[in-house]
Amino acid sequence: MRSGWFLTGAVLALILTLAASCGRKTAPLTPDSTRPAMVRNIKAEVRNNIAYLSWPLPITNVEGKEMKRSDISGFRIYRAAIRSDRKRQRFRLYDIVELAQPAPSEVREGRVFWKDGALRYGQVYGYKIRAVSTRGGVSAYSEMARVTPLLSLAVPKGISATAGDSQVKLAWEPVTTRADGSRYTGFVGYNVYRGTAKGRHEETPVNSEPLRENALRDTAVHNDTTYFYIVRAVDSPALPWKESLDSEEVSATPRDMTPPGRPAGITVVPGVGRVFLTWAENNERDLDGYHVYRSEKSTGDFLRLTEKPLVRTTFTDETAKAGITYYYAISAVDKTGNEGKRSKAVKAYAEQIQ
Repeated sequence: MRSGWFLTGAVLALILTLAASCGRKTAPLTPDSTRPAMVRNIKAEVRNNIAYLSWPLPITNVEGKEMKRSDISGFRIYRAAIRSDRKRQRFRLYDIVELAQPAPSEVREGRVFWKDGALRYGQVYGYKIRAVSTRGGVSAYSEMARVTPLLSLAVPKGISATAGDSQVKLAWEPVTTRADGSRYTGFVGYNVYRGTAKGRHEETPVNSEPLRENALRDTAVHNDTTYFYIVRAVDSPALPWKESLDSEEVSATPRDMTPPGRPAGITVVPGVGRVFLTWAENNERDLDGYHVYRSEKSTGDFLRLTEKPLVRTTFTDETAKAGITYYYAISAVDKTGNEGKRSKAVKAYAEQIQ
């Protein structure tokens, strides 16, 4: 009887405890906002009558929480023609960039690159951008980016690129007109832009200031790398200048064209039915080996005895015939296949068997 009373009391205590806990309120779980953060750091520039805009992909939502690139579906671009009467500008939806298929826009290195063509000279244009998430959230409008198209110089033509050893030589026709074909007699300079992928060039030109001549020798390059170049004409020796549109793109691949030096210190040791040769080692870093040449006349045609470059500085001519005087010369070859000049010929002969 006592044990039953104890069991009943325990059950009653459990019920009271559960009842008390049911009255407690817990903070509800709030899902992350679907709205991306506002697009910032818009870069806007204009060349002739084309505006070029770029901006970074948002990496957070409006609450500052992380968003992945896959969380952003695209962008809405709004444009307005800025009026001089300072009245409120009317921005209208002008274009949409879908990240799944951004062309003709591009997305690279975390930035979107977009352009607006055929603008009117002298008209000020304003742009605002909104990011859209895959869950339908839309960011606030970005701050306005503003451009003013102005008539620029004509596009440089006749671009050529000639590859050399650790250099590329560029040349193009001089620009003497504006983009509309009208004659221009003011300052004309040139900016050269370089890249290592087709259609993609560094934002700053190769030259530190506008070139006065229509040529450039680029020595800040590496052999066996293909470089892509464009040229723009500029109308001022200092900023702010107006650049022309891009020239045709050209490419070139510098190659190692410098052969190794002549081998020196050649020593010959006659042997029975053979001739031994040794020489000093060349010190070129890209050295691949040596070739050995032989002739029966000091000024005659030399026959190459080595099929592949030797990796050592010794050679035994086992085809030498006793009683015949030979002349030997050595050349060095680098890894690109450049063969240097042959050394001075040295005389030797194979001894006869007694």
